[in-house]
Amino acid sequence: MPAPTGRWVPQTDGRAALPAQGPPAALDEFGAPSTPAASLSDLVVVVAAGGGMGRSTTADLLARRLCVTGPLVVIDDAPGLFSLRRTLPRGPNGLATMPGYGGDYHVLAPDEPLRRVDSVSVVEGADPGWATLVVDSYDPVLYLLHAPRWYRLLTEPGVRVVLVAASATGPLQQAVTAARALRQAGVRPEDLVAAVVDINEGRIPRPARARMVMLDGEVGAITRVPHLPSVRASGRLDAGHGGRDAERAADALVQRLALEDAA
Repeated sequence: MPAPTGRWVPQTDGRAALPAQGPPAALDEFGAPSTPAASLSDLVVVVAAGGGMGRSTTADLLARRLCVTGPLVVIDDAPGLFSLRRTLPRGPNGLATMPGYGGDYHVLAPDEPLRRVDSVSVVEGADPGWATLVVDSYDPVLYLLHAPRWYRLLTEPGVRVVLVAASATGPLQQAVTAARALRQAGVRPEDLVAAVVDINEGRIPRPARARMVMLDGEVGAITRVPHLPSVRASGRLDAGHGGRDAERAADALVQRLALEDAA
């Protein structure tokens, strides 16, 4: 699979990496492009109500499954101090290449500790050679919904949103609140999927199961994702890690997001 051709340059203030593209797109009243995902086949934004939920695991599983359909880039917008993906080896275009199921995918992450990728700007200036973008968003849902450009992106029709939560009572309750906020903001049920990361190896306590039922009522679909510590430890999902459970979870996510025809 050919690598995306876009090259990346740091902002002069050192806070973000932005695409070296042509003139910016036309902006709406919120300062966002009128068609943020127009050049992409698919745009998936992976979010959580807080940190440590398994968001990066979920983003990597999606990328590994969807990369067979065409060039795919995972955008990690965590600050460089917190992103282990910034340590991945990069090619001349500034992107790291990772193995997926049936192909490779690419990762855009901060390249220095004090830098951060501006995900919305990357989406606005997406390389026409990219088929899919998976945004691994560092900030929690309620913060994103208070940022006009992010609000505009998350509520754009056809943009899929994956809400990630760990399989424990507190995180699941946070996810219920976040799902309700996303729905009230205008995210359509069919574009909103919950991914519950199984940190209890299948033994979910009754109060947590009750929260899962509540969460299922707030989203278009819900699926279970295995807990894969290697993503947190090394910034990547190692080849073969997770076995069939990981592959089945990736398949389920693609199906729930109505991406199965493309994949």
